[in-house]
Amino acid sequence: MLFRFATLNLFNFTQPPAASYEWDNIYTTAQWQTKTAWLLRMLQRCQPDLLAVQELFSVDALAALVAPLGYQLTVASEPQLKDQHIFEQPVVGLLSRYPVSEVKTLTAAPTDICALGLTSFAFSRPPLAATVQLPQLGALRVVVTHFKSRRPTALADPLLARWQAQQQRALEAVLLRQLLSAEADRRPLLLAGDLNDELGSALLQPLLAADPTQRPSFVLQDSATLAPPGPRPATHYYGAVGKVLDYLLLSADFDPCYPHSLAEVCAYQVLDDHLVRPQFAQDGHSSDHALVQVTVRVRQ
Repeated sequence: MLFRFATLNLFNFTQPPAASYEWDNIYTTAQWQTKTAWLLRMLQRCQPDLLAVQELFSVDALAALVAPLGYQLTVASEPQLKDQHIFEQPVVGLLSRYPVSEVKTLTAAPTDICALGLTSFAFSRPPLAATVQLPQLGALRVVVTHFKSRRPTALADPLLARWQAQQQRALEAVLLRQLLSAEADRRPLLLAGDLNDELGSALLQPLLAADPTQRPSFVLQDSATLAPPGPRPATHYYGAVGKVLDYLLLSADFDPCYPHSLAEVCAYQVLDDHLVRPQFAQDGHSSDHALVQVTVRVRQ
């Protein structure tokens, strides 16, 4: 049996007349129709069973849009709305064609915050954790995340502002890994989202760290390395420079080299036509990220 897991940054999914971040950052009706039509085409083309989404503001609009395709939308928290008009804080969500349960928003453990010498800490976008019941595979733990962007913080000193943004991303990686380790059980795990950095970055290494107190299968692996060899296109571009920022990390339950694996990755795809070969009429208000998808096969 095959399942498709995917992740996509929706890029300011905000239904007019609401605005995202700035009072005048509002789609026209035509732009909004172009954006939603693009998303529906992408879903119909890829047919993911699970899609992790980021940069979501208009939760109800997305739920209504995808319901006819058989998807249930689950979100981690509510987007922050200022003056009943301007969204300031997006949320992450999960589209699923299978039953979802045990939904919760993840917050860093106070003991870990204290151990790092911090007085407080909050994820820039609260991660979502849920359990999805899949035929033959059983219960899958899914965590959707969106780490702090590379955009400098509001500090006046540019050097300190860049460093604070990097520090936030590093803290999100290590404190999320601590949460996953504390809640580890026998269920396979999928961690999906926009990490806003390349996985080889020192800032993200805690996500891949082994924990001697946990079962061997708990070590997370990049799904692209578990798939048959192939190209690894960028998922986001800064001008002409492309980087892989969007990931699907899997526990060793999906690694055929692990003696007790339950499934294997048989395909890895990056759908990026709207980035590298855009047609403005249909892609002009799509996303600034590619959709990343893996196909997994349950082992018999």
